[in-house]
Amino acid sequence: MISRRDILKLSGAGAFGVAVARAAALTASAAPAVAAGSSDLRRLTTADLRALPRVTAPDRVDKTGKTRHYLLALDTANVEPLPGHRVPTRAVDGQSPGPVIRATEGDDVEIVVVNRLAQPTSIHWHGIPVAWEMDGAAMISQAPIAPGEQFTYRWTAPQAGTYMYHSHYHDLEQSSVVGMIVIDPQHSGHAPKYDQDVPIMITSLPWEDARGVEAQAVLANSMLMPSMAVNPKADPIPDMGDAMDRMDMVEYWCFNGKTFPHTDPINVKPGSLVRVRFGNLTTMTHPIHMHGHWFRWIAQDGSPLPLPQIVNTVAVNPGQTVDIDFVANNPGVWPLHCHILAHMVDNHDLMSGLMTVIRYDGYDLPSMMTAMPA
Repeated sequence: MISRRDILKLSGAGAFGVAVARAAALTASAAPAVAAGSSDLRRLTTADLRALPRVTAPDRVDKTGKTRHYLLALDTANVEPLPGHRVPTRAVDGQSPGPVIRATEGDDVEIVVVNRLAQPTSIHWHGIPVAWEMDGAAMISQAPIAPGEQFTYRWTAPQAGTYMYHSHYHDLEQSSVVGMIVIDPQHSGHAPKYDQDVPIMITSLPWEDARGVEAQAVLANSMLMPSMAVNPKADPIPDMGDAMDRMDMVEYWCFNGKTFPHTDPINVKPGSLVRVRFGNLTTMTHPIHMHGHWFRWIAQDGSPLPLPQIVNTVAVNPGQTVDIDFVANNPGVWPLHCHILAHMVDNHDLMSGLMTVIRYDGYDLPSMMTAMPA
């Protein structure tokens, strides 16, 4: 029998034609309750973004005298990327991704990691300049945390920005042991005042065992070797799309552990200034595209860009964090999604995966999202 991992090296990015039409159909159900557009048509220029101050880093970080305490319990758990689809996986505090760790520049951070997994583990603080023995690179800077044991990590929060944490032992088996770290500025004046600050961790989960026969059929048919599947006819649309794209469709691509249409919308008011933080610990690049708006690419890997880039699509590469901000100046319901087709369309030819919507006050959510049970 074959699995996706056996042929992952053949995976690649796809085109986007089908998804454009489906995105239009998706938003058609969101009938506006307020007038669309703005009277001065400022949405037609980048003037609002160009008027914003830059995000800057401090020249020094001083100790605050405060300590932030966290307890992270690693264990297996059943998570639900979609209601009714329970996937057993290695998790942090019963969820994947784990909770967001927040601190302020100069805070001391103390994190007790309890290993309830059946195999050793360690946690790496991705992008944080910690002391060597706190880095979490098992067999290099520390011994692995054995099952049933715990380890206390201690470090000082660096300059404000977006960072991540993840397992650094049995990395492939524990790829779902991940989370985001958000460090806030110690002093004002280093960033605009945001009305909303939205963290989005990009992850993927394998299909649950109940969909194993279907996944095997999709992979076998993609390789033009249907005889390798127990039931090739379990593939619902065997001729849909590019073969290599379909290899990416046998997993749940997730924003904050949920796949569309179960993802959380970003709810905004007209005129709001919104910051969105992306973290990517998958093995693929995700070009993130926003409809209806330009946005500023303001920071990467915890470091502000000296000159923000005004774009409508930005690539979030494996191991990277990318921060963007935008001005809510175009009322409506707008898709925010990965621009790789196979990461936002599933093998039933439905919108799925790495997608959510920016929903303005007074507008209804798309019917696909409201029909999804909690």
